[in-house]
Amino acid sequence: NIIIIAVISIFLASCTKGKQEEVKEKKVEEQSVAVDMVVEKSQPKEEPTVENDVEKGKTEFEAFLMANYGKRFPVQMIKQAAPDKELTAADVSLVTRPNWVPIVVKLDLAGVGSGEKLVGKYSTVKVALKESTVVDGKLFSYDYGIKEYDSSMLRVAGYVIASEDDPRINTKNAVNDCIKEACTLNSKVNRYADPAAYDKENARYNGEFEKIQ
Repeated sequence: NIIIIAVISIFLASCTKGKQEEVKEKKVEEQSVAVDMVVEKSQPKEEPTVENDVEKGKTEFEAFLMANYGKRFPVQMIKQAAPDKELTAADVSLVTRPNWVPIVVKLDLAGVGSGEKLVGKYSTVKVALKESTVVDGKLFSYDYGIKEYDSSMLRVAGYVIASEDDPRINTKNAVNDCIKEACTLNSKVNRYADPAAYDKENARYNGEFEKIQ
């Protein structure tokens, strides 16, 4: 069983600062949904608030993490840790069940930038990602470094024609792309042409970071 411990400085739906919460344990279970064939009265819509928006963003992002990291590991639950704390092996062990394997996902915004498009500029978002696990009481990490994601929506002959201008959407897209890349095995690494790189990529994908120190 795998537990994902997310250390994230932002949540994606609102990009607003929410109240810092204690680590909460959330089990992801299959739910059945019953649909009535006759609807007699519609329920009034809940007025959106900042708190609702932040909570919605947390829920959506946890589901996104579960879906993507579920491709790499048999993830059973996700816990959120305080973003301003550098976790140690002891910290991780305290919130991990016996015989479970923790994967710590540390995600930070590392700045913004811009590029030239045919008319005006387009924005970029820089994201830093590091994954860690604990083996025999020691913390082993894989640092993906800082990657920059642009907001281009249409390119013609190498020129950016159209781009997304909403910074909230750009941030969300950049973080999502970063996670998707991390949760994709690089099939271009050839086992016979470069066996060392092949073994490293498979160890990274499988969370065996102690093998690539």
